[in-house]
Amino acid sequence: MLALFMANITIAQNPKKDTVITQASLTKATVYYGYGADLAHTCKANLVNGMQEVIISNVSLYPDINTLQVACPENVTVLSYKHRIFYNTTTVKPDPYIAKANDTIRLYQKQINNINNDIFIQEDIINRTAELIKNNFTTPDKQNIKSDEIIKLTTFYTDKISIIKQKIFELRLKTEDINEKIQDINERINEANQRNYAAVKTETVGQIILQVMTKNAGPVDFDFNYFTRNAGWTPSYDIRVKSIDNSLKLVYKAMVTQTTGLNWSGVKLNLSTSNPNLGSTLPVLSPLFVQLYAPILYNNVVAERKVANEMAASATLDEVVITGYDNDKDHYVMKAKKPLNNYANNINVSDVANFTSLKESQLNTNFEIDLPYTIPADGLAYSVNIKEEKLIAEYEHIAVPKMDNDAFLLARLNRWDSLSLLPGQANIIMDNVYIGKSYLDPNTTEDTLNLSLGRDKRIAITRELKKEFKSVKRGDTKTEQFTYEITLKNNKKQSVELDLKDQYPISKVKEVEVTLTDNGAANVDTETGFLSWKVKLQPGESKKIRFSYQLKYPKDKVVQEVH
Repeated sequence: MLALFMANITIAQNPKKDTVITQASLTKATVYYGYGADLAHTCKANLVNGMQEVIISNVSLYPDINTLQVACPENVTVLSYKHRIFYNTTTVKPDPYIAKANDTIRLYQKQINNINNDIFIQEDIINRTAELIKNNFTTPDKQNIKSDEIIKLTTFYTDKISIIKQKIFELRLKTEDINEKIQDINERINEANQRNYAAVKTETVGQIILQVMTKNAGPVDFDFNYFTRNAGWTPSYDIRVKSIDNSLKLVYKAMVTQTTGLNWSGVKLNLSTSNPNLGSTLPVLSPLFVQLYAPILYNNVVAERKVANEMAASATLDEVVITGYDNDKDHYVMKAKKPLNNYANNINVSDVANFTSLKESQLNTNFEIDLPYTIPADGLAYSVNIKEEKLIAEYEHIAVPKMDNDAFLLARLNRWDSLSLLPGQANIIMDNVYIGKSYLDPNTTEDTLNLSLGRDKRIAITRELKKEFKSVKRGDTKTEQFTYEITLKNNKKQSVELDLKDQYPISKVKEVEVTLTDNGAANVDTETGFLSWKVKLQPGESKKIRFSYQLKYPKDKVVQEVH
């Protein structure tokens, strides 16, 4: 018994140093709505008997290692695991041209040294000759001695010096020529070094290191998967409408992006509508207390109301984010988010639908696409076609001239709840012409999903307050009468059924009385003050609709409209 205990201690303190290195292959990526992905890998390793390390490369740089799950044969036991980032530097042999070029440069340097030595000798001769002339052919008072022989000697030495200077000039020209050759060789060496530098790359590789023990040596298959936050998908739609038969086709797409540090090449995608980042903890109620509250004012404007007004006034189809509050201009600063970079795979949607299977669970829906996709780890959004659906839609024109003088074409979609839709932007394409963007929001409890297809400029609408019908009477109270006139004209070649909407104010205080004196044959909702008309316009037909309401309130008060 003691011997067995000592043997176990020896094994624990002195594990075998055998290391097996292998490469993993990414086989499947389950990408979650928003952010997150589950990556599944497989690899093969040749194990020896006993304990050893298995280093698996080609995994994500940013896995949640706590979510790692490893499957292996029963005769293999995984003792521990960890993740690391490995920096792999590729080495290459030096370019043989560089060595030959350096030998040539050394030869040229020797030639330059010999030339410089020759120049030094020639300059020394010139200096000595000038010194000789100075010391022997002049008097002590520096006056030149004039005689025929001295003149001849002086002329001889002067000619000699000229010849030497010409030789020095030619030697220096030769030196410059050799230096140009050396410079040209150095440029070629730099180019060769750059080629070598480009070939020497430091590759960042994610690795998972397993400490395993086995009794049977031989090849072993490992399957493992883990969760990473550096990936995700958001929905995108194409709404294709044909005006000939009023058919509507919904193209369901996913914008997939990933920065896992691992390029996905030929991977089968599984797009899940669940979002693991939201958490699964059940919320718990705590006691709720109330107290008096004084709102914080910014330049006499309540911050909460200002935010709502700013966002409503700048409401567009593009998503906005609040970046700060501008005290000088008294409003919140908002800017549009940059759209995702759209990259479409060259696969027809109808073809993809044949390879897409939908699997629903109690909590989410998965779109499993049995096609290989390549998605680089560059953070760009890549478009993945999921499926297309032909939907039954009812079309209707809606106008709210108090807010906008244009009529909008609305599509009402029935039986849409079986499509597993998520909120996202939709491209509106009518008769193969792109006309704008809309937003598809399936988070509704209604049986019908309303989708705005855009403005119809061929329906002219005006709304104006008729001054001649505005009256003011004074007494203890003040009474005002308002009459609005809405003019509609159909400039289309087809008849139009228009759902026209307007409103009159609702009083929240006893001192103010509101009376709808003329509803213009509208359907009236007395609780909200909404008015609605179903108007049918023939081609070229015009119609006018009037409605009036009366305000009665104390003459020393001021009435304002508040939404």
